[in-house]
Amino acid sequence: MLQWAPYPFIRIALSFIAGILLYTTIGEGFEFIPQAFAFFVLLFLGLYLYSRKYRSAGANTIVGIAGLLCFAAGGFWVTQLRTPHLQPSHIVNLTATPTYYTGTVADYIIQKPGYQRTVLEVDKVLLNGTWQPVTGQVQVSLPHDTPEDYGFTYGDQLLVKGAPKLVPDPLNPNQFNYKAYLQQKGIYHQHSLRAHQFAKTGNDSPNKLLYISIQLRRYLDRVLKERVPSQREYSIASALVLGVKDELDNAVRDSYAATGTMHVLAVSGLHVGLLFAVLMLLFNKVNLGPKQRWLYGTVVLGGLWLYAFVTGLSPSVLRAVLMFSLVTVSLVISRRHNVYNTLAIAAAILLFINPYYLFEVGFQLSFLAVLGIVALQPGIYSLLEVNKWLPDKVWELISIAVAAQLITLPLGIYYFHQFPVYFWIANVFVVPAATLVLYTGMAALAVSWLPWISDVAFALHFGLIWLMNEFNVVLSNLPYAVLNGMDISVLQTWLLYSLLALFVLFLMYKRLWLLTVATAIVAILSVQQITETITQQNLKMLAVYSLRGQTAISFIHNQKAVIVTDSAMLSNRQNYTFNVQPHLWQLGIAEPEFYTFSQAKSPVAVKELPDGNQLLAWQGKTILLIRQPLKVITKQPLHVDLILLTQNAAVTPQTLQGYTYNTLVFDGNYKPWLIKKTKEAFAGTGIKIHDVSEAGALVKHL
Repeated sequence: MLQWAPYPFIRIALSFIAGILLYTTIGEGFEFIPQAFAFFVLLFLGLYLYSRKYRSAGANTIVGIAGLLCFAAGGFWVTQLRTPHLQPSHIVNLTATPTYYTGTVADYIIQKPGYQRTVLEVDKVLLNGTWQPVTGQVQVSLPHDTPEDYGFTYGDQLLVKGAPKLVPDPLNPNQFNYKAYLQQKGIYHQHSLRAHQFAKTGNDSPNKLLYISIQLRRYLDRVLKERVPSQREYSIASALVLGVKDELDNAVRDSYAATGTMHVLAVSGLHVGLLFAVLMLLFNKVNLGPKQRWLYGTVVLGGLWLYAFVTGLSPSVLRAVLMFSLVTVSLVISRRHNVYNTLAIAAAILLFINPYYLFEVGFQLSFLAVLGIVALQPGIYSLLEVNKWLPDKVWELISIAVAAQLITLPLGIYYFHQFPVYFWIANVFVVPAATLVLYTGMAALAVSWLPWISDVAFALHFGLIWLMNEFNVVLSNLPYAVLNGMDISVLQTWLLYSLLALFVLFLMYKRLWLLTVATAIVAILSVQQITETITQQNLKMLAVYSLRGQTAISFIHNQKAVIVTDSAMLSNRQNYTFNVQPHLWQLGIAEPEFYTFSQAKSPVAVKELPDGNQLLAWQGKTILLIRQPLKVITKQPLHVDLILLTQNAAVTPQTLQGYTYNTLVFDGNYKPWLIKKTKEAFAGTGIKIHDVSEAGALVKHL
């Protein structure tokens, strides 16, 4: 049915990936990994010699399996070697807290309003008055209050006072796990610095080539900023041509995400593919001899790697450049290149360099998108025969968009919980427009030193970006442009991919048992969804979220939610999106109702007390919200289910004598030293104390 012989590198890559997954699941702590690898290599050699003596199909199969086990063991071992905290000198293994440390800026500088963020490669720490060498990386935030675009650059050496802190776990239910995200990049610590906490001591770039690349990208970014008049269009130009996304605002990101065209703003495989296509056009109609093919290969490889250099040698671009470089080399040496094998080789090389690339969303989506275009697009395109040139090209673009979206759909829902309904329309216009924006942007930068020609080039570049943006805004504002709140588990993601694979195989081979298995998977997914919906409808809970400087309580019942919060939450929608929304989506709630603590006609009864504090009542449960010194004296003890403290309101067991309660909650708008003092005052009283800034959100099932 399926012939594996033409795809040897797929088997190798999958075996290597299996070893990575096995290590990250159960492998850490296993002591005999090199010995296990040596055992499988010796087993393979022994079986190979045996098969050479006694030739048979069965012996060759066993030898092949043993070889794949060697690659799996290799993936297992490489993952251990590439796991930073297993090194004895890593800062996570320090037994004492350093007072100072030194390090080198080892990543791009990301600019945010008021601060800059980068990664510091630590080399020494001061422990008990003695400097000692260490390894490890720290994500640092540095103040940025100067008019210059960048206060730091790659290779700057810093002396830092204090000690970095371990990245905290997510503090709200179902919140994005930023700790795991950084750990996959080898970063375990963070440090938010003030101006007096660090000093620049010099510059010694670890990688001179990367330093020059970053400086070139900064120069070209300044040129774009000067020559593209509008901030919105400049931010798109900088992101699309150079991969600098610091200036993109949330409205632009949301607009492109809602139309399924966010990929055009991230310099990655699409952009490298467009450049490769142009380079191929220079040679595809010429009958090249051996020497000309080598010249062709040199030109194409030079163009690809020059583009990678201009865009700062970012990992996403390097992945794509590596893949197209392999295709180019195979064309030069006159070998039939199999795209599946090329993808597998590129993946294996990248995962050998860093096995934790496997868990990056960009890595997964980029390889899947290319796989979908190669495997599914021809079949989708053949469904409709179009004779006219222009409609045929439109249909070809639609088939490419559908293929890429189809194969990334389960993963997109799992990670982003949304589906762009009009992606097939958007990609027909936005991808060609982005192609022209990329070409005109590169051309405009190339001729930026020519007075009249550069003016025309940048004007054309700006006009194309403006048209693309306006089209995207109109499309994103259409009814039902994006379906939000879709939440699936890892198991459901795998089941959806199994369903997709079975349908594709059924269309190819017309085997009834494939359709039977697909129907069974649909039944499993349906039962899971029905069970989950019934559970969510019977759920009743309240949650006090962990929000820095803000207060928010959600009251959840029957797949509906009421959020009572302060005005700051309503004015900062991003805080809600990042901290609260994932929890509600997990519970099947797409859009909650918002009310402030002072708003009338709320489903949650709010009673204003004479001293400025409030009493909230919902579904037979009561919450005393204390934001000012408590002055109300009750004639008899008043029972409340919990007391929520905010805005640094000081309380003692004596001031709360008029209430019976068993839980005292500190929200994210409370100073740490005052929390510590209050905890000491309540020690031994038997009252349960919950600090959302440390313990995370308080979730009570009712």
